[in-house]
Amino acid sequence: MKENPSVSYPLFASFKDKLKPKRSQAQMALSQANVFSRLSWQEIKIVENAVHIRNYGPGEPIFQQGDPGSGMYIIIEGSVGIFLDIPQQSPKQLSKLGDGDFFGEIALLDASPRTATATALENSTIIGFYRPDLMDILKTKPVLGGKILLALSEVLAVRLRSTNGELVKVSRKLESLIETGTNE
Repeated sequence: MKENPSVSYPLFASFKDKLKPKRSQAQMALSQANVFSRLSWQEIKIVENAVHIRNYGPGEPIFQQGDPGSGMYIIIEGSVGIFLDIPQQSPKQLSKLGDGDFFGEIALLDASPRTATATALENSTIIGFYRPDLMDILKTKPVLGGKILLALSEVLAVRLRSTNGELVKVSRKLESLIETGTNE
């Protein structure tokens, strides 16, 4: 006997739904960020227990240029502008980040001052993962901490290569301008 695909079996459907693991917004956001994307769901749950979730209003700073670096952030919902504060000028927006984007990850490695300001552009829900949280994971779950550090290193390497490429382009343009005597 051939099954009719339009026939529904509610008893089995509800049982099937109960078998599906429920993922929180934080777990989904963590699993999509490159730093955590290779972790198992069990490892994501461990990281989720270490993170801090906060809501920001439009125009509210997440951190200011010059603040000591304390951790990285992942946008669950909303948008964040990254601004460079330039003396005697309006801040220059370097980028606009949205759902799933992350920023500030260098602060997981050191507490050097922030090189830019991050400000919520609209109501935003953001995960904070701070250096002490990473240190605790490294102490209690060294294999998991190692996976996070390796992924963080890969992200930083990609960003450094991209920045180097941009610097080469700017350097060539400056050399060209100097050679031609043009003052563009």
